Amino acid sequence: MKNLIIRTITGTLFVGAIITSAIFSPLIFSVLFLLMVLPALWEFQRLSVKGISFLRALPGLIAGFAVYSLFALYALSYTQGLTLWIVIPVITLLASVHVLVSRQHSLDLILGDIGGIIFVVTPLALLNFYLNPTVIPGFHTPWLLLGMFAILWTHDTFAYLTGSLFGKHPLYKSISPKKSWEGSIGGFGFAIVAAYILSIFSPVLGLWHWVAIAIIVTVFGTLGDLAESRLKRRAGVKDSGHLLPGHGGLLDRFDSVLLVSPIVYLLILLVIS
Repeated sequence: MKNLIIRTITGTLFVGAIITSAIFSPLIFSVLFLLMVLPALWEFQRLSVKGISFLRALPGLIAGFAVYSLFALYALSYTQGLTLWIVIPVITLLASVHVLVSRQHSLDLILGDIGGIIFVVTPLALLNFYLNPTVIPGFHTPWLLLGMFAILWTHDTFAYLTGSLFGKHPLYKSISPKKSWEGSIGGFGFAIVAAYILSIFSPVLGLWHWVAIAIIVTVFGTLGDLAESRLKRRAGVKDSGHLLPGHGGLLDRFDSVLLVSPIVYLLILLVIS
């Protein structure tokens, strides 16, 4: 019971911070996610590179900070799109540092850091684009971002509940034995319900657009979850970290978002254009 209370309080504060910042201040939203991206990247590095120390992870964390900041500054209209090309020399410099400083393990460190920038930093940085009227012309509204999160949270919650109650057939036993086909079907069904409700109240996008987002969430959110579970299994840990009481690490909370974010963003661009 105590763990459930802690989990509920943490989850409420976590969700409340995301919703409030998205509605009232894209700048605060960017800073909030910067504070979450760096620990999530550190968790990814620990899962990816066996025995990595914070000192060896530091170049990757600095590069992750730089990449996220470039995306966020562009999303906030503080810089031009050409600025994003700086990402390439940042990653090149990162690789050079590892080659010069950690010769014996440089390849593992480079792969771990670049993997973290691609798999963790970039998808979470793209969330800032959802709130930018320049990147998504004429749609300076939190509906796109919060609608995606609402479907995602609905899917994850009801996939867990239906899986706990009715789950008998493992979805991918060797990676995540607790996930079931029944849970996935239940999560998908309730995600469709959430999409329908959003289509009624949302001033942007129609029913089939929200349904398409629900399908993306179900498929790619599950794949992101399984990918992180594979990393944790290989590293021999239950949670990616312990930063969120009752929930584990930040990567545990965002694993479903990592593949969903760029694909939904692409869908929105295609729909609007």
